Amino acid sequence: MAKRKRTGPSRQTVLERTLRRLVREGKFRGAVVASIDGLPLAMAGRSADKELMAGVAAWLKEFAERTNISPDEIVARDTQGNYFVSRYFNVGDDQLLLAVSVPSRRAHRRLTNKAIKEIQRIWET
Repeated sequence: MAKRKRTGPSRQTVLERTLRRLVREGKFRGAVVASIDGLPLAMAGRSADKELMAGVAAWLKEFAERTNISPDEIVARDTQGNYFVSRYFNVGDDQLLLAVSVPSRRAHRRLTNKAIKEIQRIWET
C-alpha cells in the first residue's frame, strides 16, 4: 500500500509559523525547536544565534541528566534580567526541545505550553 504524500506546506514551514506566532505574541527575541541533540528543526525571531540556543538547550538537558535530574524546563537569567528558557517534551518516540529568548519581565509559560501542544500536533501529522 502506497504511503500518502503530504500535501500543503512542509512540517518545517508549519513549525516556523508556530514559532513566529510565539515570538510575536510573547514579544520574545527568538525561538527554536530542535532535536534533543541540539539539531535545529525550525527557527524564528530576531535572535542572531538561534543555532547556539538549540545547542545550549541540549547541553543544559545533558548536564541536568548527569546530575540525575529529568528536567521539564530549565531557565537561565543574564545580568540584564533576560531569560533563556529551554522546555523539553516528547512526541511519540522523539524527544524535542523548545528554546526561547525572553526579555526581562515577560511571562513565558502559558505561551510555551500552547506552542508545545501545537508542535506536538504538527509533528504527529
